[in-house]
Amino acid sequence: MRVNASLLFFLIVSLASGLRAQQVSVQEYALQNGMKLLMVPRKGDPNIAAGWVARVGSVNERPGITGISHLFEHMMFKGTHAIGTTDINKDLEIMARMDAVKAELRKEEEEQNRRLRLGEISDLTDPKNRSPRHQQLLDEFAGLEKQEKDLLVKNEFDKIYTAAGASGMNAFTERDLTVYFINVPANKIELWFWMESDRLLNPVFREFYSERDVVREERRLRTESTPTGKFEEEFESTFWRQLRAQQCLGVSGGGLRPGPGQGSRGPVLRAAQAQSAGTAAGAHARSGASG
Repeated sequence: MRVNASLLFFLIVSLASGLRAQQVSVQEYALQNGMKLLMVPRKGDPNIAAGWVARVGSVNERPGITGISHLFEHMMFKGTHAIGTTDINKDLEIMARMDAVKAELRKEEEEQNRRLRLGEISDLTDPKNRSPRHQQLLDEFAGLEKQEKDLLVKNEFDKIYTAAGASGMNAFTERDLTVYFINVPANKIELWFWMESDRLLNPVFREFYSERDVVREERRLRTESTPTGKFEEEFESTFWRQLRAQQCLGVSGGGLRPGPGQGSRGPVLRAAQAQSAGTAAGAHARSGASG
């Protein structure tokens, strides 16, 4: 009993000291625009770990736009009206035309799928099975992509930060939040405020269609090509199926409800079906970004 009492006392003391060690002095400010600013002073540190959090993620999605949260995270690194291009007006014109051509291509692809179902063709990838209109649109789209690349200043957003001594720029998307972060020199904090406010106010979704393929590839890499990826998805989805069944039967779910994009289909996949975003303009509109 004495040994147990000594052990209990040691555990209590260790826990108490651990709790004290976790206390962080956070300075909290509310800006006029409603944004909450949290700061933790680190005296003597020449760098600032800066970042911002958006309370949005895959739970805000629904079937038809799944993957748009993760795709939007990627597109926020493509620059703004002032960053990432040598001619913003021409850049925007090309992007608008690319969306229009892509919409026409989608119609041709639907016709190809119809012909495949009827047995009129056997291979969707065979160029011989394309209509002249289909091939014309593909050629035009390839030309527009080349024009876009000619105007592009690749990775200029990152280059500006790096030239100023910043490092570690990155972001991640979760089910209910998206986080953008970087380390900047203390004397460059105003640059960080300008850069981040500019891409929030004036984002330009350059290289939209190629970046959409990158997001798809991330899903293949992280989920479809791993031994347990699909198993974990199926395992997690059982929660939502069970909750759905309880709601249908009138059983309380304890206040928990599936997100708009979850329901009986299981958790929304961050990188799945990014094609749901459709076009750069459509993704931009759904994101709620201005500019």
